[in-house]
Amino acid sequence: MASAGQRLSRKSIYPPKVLKNRGLQWYVGRMLISAFYILNLFLLCTGLVGFRLKSGDRQFSLVLIQILLGLPLLIGEYLYFSYHLLPEVLEIVLFSEVVFALIWLSMAQRINRATTAVAAESEYQHLIEIVFVAVVTGAAGYYLRNYSDCNMTDAEIVCQAYSPLYFSALFLLIAVLYGSWRIEQFWRVLNVAQRWEYKFLVVGSLLLCAVLAWSASYRLTYLRIVGQQLQLMAVLLFLGWLLVVYAVVRHRLLNRKIFISRKVVYSFVVPSLLAVYLFGFGVVSLVMREFGVEMDFVLKWLFLVSGIVVVGLFACSGTIRRRVHFFISTHFYINKYEYRDEWLALSEHLHGVETETDVIQALHQVLVESLYTTEIFIWLADSSHDYTLVSWPVYRESGSREYTLSGHDPLVQFLHTHSHFYLQEKEQDREWQELAESKRPFCASLNLTLLVPISTGNQLIGIIGLGPEFTGGEYGYDDFDLLTALERQTASALLSVRMAEKVANVREQQAWSRLSAFVLHDIKNAATMLSLMQENAPEHIHEPEFQEDMLELVADALQRMGRVEKCLQTLKDDIVPEWQHLELNTFVQTCCRRLQAKLSAVEILVTSQGELKIRTDPALLRSVLENIVLNASQALEKETVVRLQTGLDADGRNVFIEISDNGPGIAEELLPDKLFEPFMTTRKAGSGIGLWQVKKVVASLEGSVVAANRLEGGARFVIRLPLAGGREG
Repeated sequence: MASAGQRLSRKSIYPPKVLKNRGLQWYVGRMLISAFYILNLFLLCTGLVGFRLKSGDRQFSLVLIQILLGLPLLIGEYLYFSYHLLPEVLEIVLFSEVVFALIWLSMAQRINRATTAVAAESEYQHLIEIVFVAVVTGAAGYYLRNYSDCNMTDAEIVCQAYSPLYFSALFLLIAVLYGSWRIEQFWRVLNVAQRWEYKFLVVGSLLLCAVLAWSASYRLTYLRIVGQQLQLMAVLLFLGWLLVVYAVVRHRLLNRKIFISRKVVYSFVVPSLLAVYLFGFGVVSLVMREFGVEMDFVLKWLFLVSGIVVVGLFACSGTIRRRVHFFISTHFYINKYEYRDEWLALSEHLHGVETETDVIQALHQVLVESLYTTEIFIWLADSSHDYTLVSWPVYRESGSREYTLSGHDPLVQFLHTHSHFYLQEKEQDREWQELAESKRPFCASLNLTLLVPISTGNQLIGIIGLGPEFTGGEYGYDDFDLLTALERQTASALLSVRMAEKVANVREQQAWSRLSAFVLHDIKNAATMLSLMQENAPEHIHEPEFQEDMLELVADALQRMGRVEKCLQTLKDDIVPEWQHLELNTFVQTCCRRLQAKLSAVEILVTSQGELKIRTDPALLRSVLENIVLNASQALEKETVVRLQTGLDADGRNVFIEISDNGPGIAEELLPDKLFEPFMTTRKAGSGIGLWQVKKVVASLEGSVVAANRLEGGARFVIRLPLAGGREG
């Protein structure tokens, strides 16, 4: 080794001992230096996020994060350089010091905002800062690449005056001195409580300033770098970094909500996995080549293709992606959900909806997309104040009677006064324990663990039921908050739709009233003609021509009155029942015997159990049964089979009459409620008035009627009426 060292520049060769070992160590060194450059540039570019931060305390938090990440990087470079005194390592160390000095200047400029949420800087100030950083970084990179000239030995590097070492040390010294001055000012304005929070941050920052100022002063004085000095600096900087980290963690100095969109994180997962896999595969190949082990051609491509296939499966598997989303949402964010996105998604789905079915479909779609469960059920209150299952998972059969919740059900009463019912509730009271014990079989039949009301004010419109999360996790406050926001928005949408339907019904009734006026006008005209005929009859009754005109006029009047008679009956605003107590099963069997005598082509089967007493109007109820049975006979002219079944509902408060047939069923576009609207029919000869009249009559009897298609074919109508005097017999 020459006593004066070796003269090195970028075009000079490496020392002899380096040339002897340019294998794995050389490749790893080049890769590590490239990684250092990339990380420094990435760290510098993170400052661009400050454009989107709206307050000064968040901007300070961003700079503090940059320092917490930049210090370990600089410490690692010092340690690496202390053991590899090479020109290219010197370049990256000096470049990293310039980057860290820029970050330190930004911290010094914003440290006074750590304790106050002042307004953010203007875009003009940000633009000046970005231009300054770009100019300094570009000048440093260019100068280091083209004017590096130094003498190197095994223990130290000596540079010339006004070399990159000189200017980088000068810039670093200016930055840390300015930072020390700003930190001292910051400390002076803190009160006692704030000093207790920030003392470790201030002490750690001043230690960093002292170490870097001492290093910069030494280089400016002696124009050299000593390996042992770099090791000492790394230890002292690590100590200062620990003090800063302790202050940040102990006093939560970064609790300022710097958000990164989940969409950015999610889209970054697959490229990151692929990059890690390819990087690891390259390192393994490099090591095997260094030790003289050649990887088999088939094995190499097998590993490569298998890795790409695994990443492809991740990208295509919805279940795996949702599990990753759940992990990221619950471990890397303050809130599990981005409530704004979910709220906007539901608003978008609700845009332009016209029916309750559309609203429920929109809610179900958003719940599927946002929650981590596939078991989603929705109940809606019907006209009888019971809650009918209207939405369920696609792989389950349609909602049946046993899943209908009565308005007097304890679960419904509980949800009237509580925001949710959770089977795994940690804060349990006596009311919850009694309800959970009684409702476990019901929840187990649908695999439910959480039920949430859809309510507005004191009105319970519906219920949302959720199964367990497929991730194995438990529901928490984030889930409850999200569901509360969604159910309130849904309740408002349902009320709006119902209000629009009421307005439409009022307008429809007005139209019917106008129509009735025209009908009455026709009858009046017919009556007038008959009156005139009666007046002229004594004088012309013996004339054959008058007799023909009279018969023609009577036939026309009878036909006209018969045509409008049915319409006039259905157009009455109010139907007043004549209440009587009767036994339902006997009444139904009697009605069916009379219908069987009139409809010889229809087979009517009746199934009943026990004795059921109700309070109703026999004439009105008979007209309802006749109307539905006649519809069934007209839907299938031959071999029609109509089945009537009576029984007691599960709640013990209502009886039901189920009427089903073996016909073609009801058109899907008319279900569940459209077929009960006036003039709504699919039969050519149908008027569309009969089922509308059925709905009105049943409502006047304080009951409800629903329609559906049977799984095995045919239509099914279920009429529910209140039970009078309980069940007897």
